[in-house]
Amino acid sequence: MKRSLFVVALLTCAVLLTLISGRVASRAYAKPKPKGLEVKAMSVKSHTLASRFPGGEGAMSAKAWKRLVPGARDVTLPSSSDGSAQRAMFFDSGSSAEKPLLVVLHSWSTDYRQNIGIPYALHAAKKDWVFIHPNFRGPNRNAAAGVSDLVTSDILDAVEYAKRHARVDTNRIYLAGFSGGGLAALAMAGRHPDMWAGVVAWCPIHDIVDWYRENVAHVPRRHYVGNIEAVCGGAPRAGTKAFTECKRRSPSAVLERARQAGVPMYIAAGVRDDIVYPRHAIAAFNQLAIAADQLADDFLPKLKSSTRPASLRSPAGELDPYALAGTPVRASRTSGNTTLVLFDGGHDVVYDAGFAWLEGKRRIAQKRVAP
Repeated sequence: MKRSLFVVALLTCAVLLTLISGRVASRAYAKPKPKGLEVKAMSVKSHTLASRFPGGEGAMSAKAWKRLVPGARDVTLPSSSDGSAQRAMFFDSGSSAEKPLLVVLHSWSTDYRQNIGIPYALHAAKKDWVFIHPNFRGPNRNAAAGVSDLVTSDILDAVEYAKRHARVDTNRIYLAGFSGGGLAALAMAGRHPDMWAGVVAWCPIHDIVDWYRENVAHVPRRHYVGNIEAVCGGAPRAGTKAFTECKRRSPSAVLERARQAGVPMYIAAGVRDDIVYPRHAIAAFNQLAIAADQLADDFLPKLKSSTRPASLRSPAGELDPYALAGTPVRASRTSGNTTLVLFDGGHDVVYDAGFAWLEGKRRIAQKRVAP
């Protein structure tokens, strides 16, 4: 009996070893995948939301950019303001045709290596656009950063770098940013409204003083409180120099110029965002919209308590990228060249929605804007 059991055990081991060796052999002799296959699999469609991208908002890796975006380069460009070396991730296919330029701005606490910028670069590569992801003084932890004059100069320098090193269609220069990058995108729309064919701002900060107060009141231990004080030179209390400085750096100080110029703007925010409250997106829209289109103060509370929509299609019948991403639109409104979208989500980017809005946008004839 013992001998029979021993024989059965040996036979079982032999079968298992055969199966394992077969698997190993099949892997060893499998046809190697083309080098570009991983990048094709890592399509924009695979990462409809920034929150789903590996590592999330805070991940930063130049190696990831080079691995996932063939042709992406880590470049250095001198600042035209102070001569310092500024970095950027840059992509150009080298094709001879004039191409749109997509400028993407990193969020508050990161730099030019922020990985959630990669889907933008992949989209640019797919469409044969030029792409640049500048550092503009890195994380907002000091006075040189935080939508400073140096930041403005750095972003303009990035545009000029792209124009020198690629064939850029100057009537199709697009700007996009998320969170702190949305703050910078709105500010650049007001400071240089003549440059942009379209500006996309996800979960943007409209007023730095208001955002500071919200953080102090609700999440005082978050690093944003100390960051804002470092950027503006102290706690921005009314009547202080820090208050004046925070106001000067805020989009709220310059969006009137974007409105006068008619800059095409797309502003979107998640109704459950607890990092930058969606009231900032609404405030930015209201500043850009005509009076009849502006949203009332009680609009957001009413929206949050209303029934959530379930349709996967827009009124026009096309598939809705928000619903496909699992973040259906709760409300949207357009006034002139400005669109506001409030979606059922948090602090996030719905990439395809922004891409769809930018598609085909060209710089419009600018109205005269007071300096």
